[in-house]
Amino acid sequence: MKYTIRLICLLMTINCVGQTNNPGFNKIYSLIMQKDFFHAKSLYDSSKSGLSSAQQNYLTALLDNAFNQVSLSAQRIASLKGDFSDSLWLELYRIKEDNAAKMYNYKAAKATVQTMLQQYKYLLSPDGQDDLKNSLHMWTTLEHTPPQRVVINGTNKLRIKKDKAGLNNLDAVVGKDTADFIFDTGANMSTISLSTAKRLHMQILPADIVVGAITGASVKAQLGVCKQFKLGNIEVNNAVFLVLADSALAFPQINYKIEGILGYPVISALKEVQLTQDGYLIVPEKETAIHSTPNMAIDRLSPLIFIDGKHYTFDTGADETFLYANFFEANKAEISANYKPVNIRFGGAGGKTQQEAYKIRHHFNIMEKDIVLDSVPVLKDKISNEMVYGNIGQDIIRQFSRMTINFDKMFIKFD
Repeated sequence: MKYTIRLICLLMTINCVGQTNNPGFNKIYSLIMQKDFFHAKSLYDSSKSGLSSAQQNYLTALLDNAFNQVSLSAQRIASLKGDFSDSLWLELYRIKEDNAAKMYNYKAAKATVQTMLQQYKYLLSPDGQDDLKNSLHMWTTLEHTPPQRVVINGTNKLRIKKDKAGLNNLDAVVGKDTADFIFDTGANMSTISLSTAKRLHMQILPADIVVGAITGASVKAQLGVCKQFKLGNIEVNNAVFLVLADSALAFPQINYKIEGILGYPVISALKEVQLTQDGYLIVPEKETAIHSTPNMAIDRLSPLIFIDGKHYTFDTGADETFLYANFFEANKAEISANYKPVNIRFGGAGGKTQQEAYKIRHHFNIMEKDIVLDSVPVLKDKISNEMVYGNIGQDIIRQFSRMTINFDKMFIKFD
């Protein structure tokens, strides 16, 4: 069952693809545009000698952003000079906006969006222009909001509660009140119902931001700023939430409603989180040491995991794994020959949708650990403009006693 909110305002449709006269640059750039940051980085490392200094700085700015080195990415962009096409500059400004947002510099994000709309409007489709205007509205609303700040006091071991939908909830303490917040790495933004935001005395900023659900439906959201809440001995200050009408987070068919969701901006600020099979979330004082190649990247606000040479989104808020149309196309002959199509329903905030799919048995190998799913859905058609091979959910996570997600060294580890 999927309840993740997807933020439309950070998406753009670009009418032309950036190209140079260097085939090596173009190949790496193409992989980045396909969200295949892992192969892009490997190819860059092996072929960067064939690139000019400006081309190297351009690509590393994009790759630093993808591997959560946003300060380095911002520095490279600030010093970058080169004879790039307008479409390549537009992509760079999009990364610049993302860097600013991840550093909680909303005023800089606003200025970057203004530049894109003023200088590169002709490259954007009408939908792309609307998305940027939506972003501009959000950053303008937040431009005077203090940056988020997280204080971690020692190692924290927090009890996870399962709700009626089987999702992981944490007790968030706001003053003398408490709310159940779903822990969801697949949520681009933290989200809260209007009634809960009012109960917790959040500052609600009228915004009418357009957000989207996994089904493609759109809903309106306001913005909420929580001056401080606590997770155990962790203090989260000035966290920004999307504030949705209670009805957008309610599922009357199962008598279930969501109070709030902790999304990427809060979770990534914890640096490392460990989820245990016996029901705890651990935020260690000292990060786990690891020497393997990073198997996690970030596409704007969505974590990706690299498995068996393919890139997937990674979502602790999803009950089950879904494989997408890219996976089906790569394995079409085998799947069609051995399985029969069925209709499945899935959805989240904003509604449900139905798709034709196959349910297959599939083996994954994650960091030399073999994982088998006996009935994983494979969608035949794209559900949006996704470029990944699927979404990894709790049915894989549950097969291990502990999962570690590290946003500093960029790895996901199962034990």
